[in-house]
Amino acid sequence: MSPVLDQALSEVDGDRLRAAAAGARVLVVGSLNVDLILETGGDQPPDEGAVEVHTATTLVGGHAGNCASALAALGIQVSVAGAVGQDPDGDLLIADLVERGVDVTGVRRRADQPTGRVVIPVFGEKHYMLLIRGANDSFGAADLLDVVDDEYDAVMLFDPNAEALRAVRRRKSLLCWTPGGVYSAHPVAAQVVPHCDVVFVNRAERDQLAGNVVDVPGELVVTLGGDGSMLRHDGDEVVMPARRVPVVDPTGAGDAFAATYLLTKLAGVTARSRLATANVSGALAVGATGARSRLATMPDLLLHVSENRNG
Repeated sequence: MSPVLDQALSEVDGDRLRAAAAGARVLVVGSLNVDLILETGGDQPPDEGAVEVHTATTLVGGHAGNCASALAALGIQVSVAGAVGQDPDGDLLIADLVERGVDVTGVRRRADQPTGRVVIPVFGEKHYMLLIRGANDSFGAADLLDVVDDEYDAVMLFDPNAEALRAVRRRKSLLCWTPGGVYSAHPVAAQVVPHCDVVFVNRAERDQLAGNVVDVPGELVVTLGGDGSMLRHDGDEVVMPARRVPVVDPTGAGDAFAATYLLTKLAGVTARSRLATANVSGALAVGATGARSRLATMPDLLLHVSENRNG
């Protein structure tokens, strides 16, 4: 248990979270993939060593789909925009999102390209993502401008193609971006970051972004895995530990974290409480195989808030 984390959770106003979720309208833009998760049950081998895969699981994924699903699980009205193929994988992804209550009218179907796929080898608490972008790369500037409007309270931007990212401009909506490994070191990051209110990265992406972008005017939120998370803004730094939990599969934990952070940002809670509450979602997400198998609900968040307030 962490006294710092517990104290930050006790400061969260549950009524504000509920009100923010009930009143928010969010657009999520980016990749929609089918994930092939390869669980090894061990550490990454040195050099060219062979690895035995204990379990191979095919599940729905993609950063945009994962985050949209996490937002919907929290009770937020959410739309997703991206591209999939006219194939069974595309049908599977759309059906899953619809079942979760996500609006998919912004999803484009491409007859000439396959739905994206990601191969995810998992080595203990480490995982890697081997991307087959497919139809995701076809979602361009015209597609983005067609779906973005100022009626959204927030836009969660992930990884459409670079042309779409170059069309990003600051709007009335809160703009959040997760550049990921694809764009943290890409020249387009320097064009997008100045328009963002919040930028989400992990440790490695933070280092890549630092070598590519001189200044991050908005909030820079860094996920630290089992060490929690960190926020840098206006020269201040806040670090929030996470509870140690068994890690079954880290896939999608960052997307779940970002969804809850956005909710708390819309609710107007303090920076330390935003990180603490988002850490709860990340910890839940790593406890099951697949990016969407254990998404935090509003009762999950309120349970942690009330436990620490009453304790």
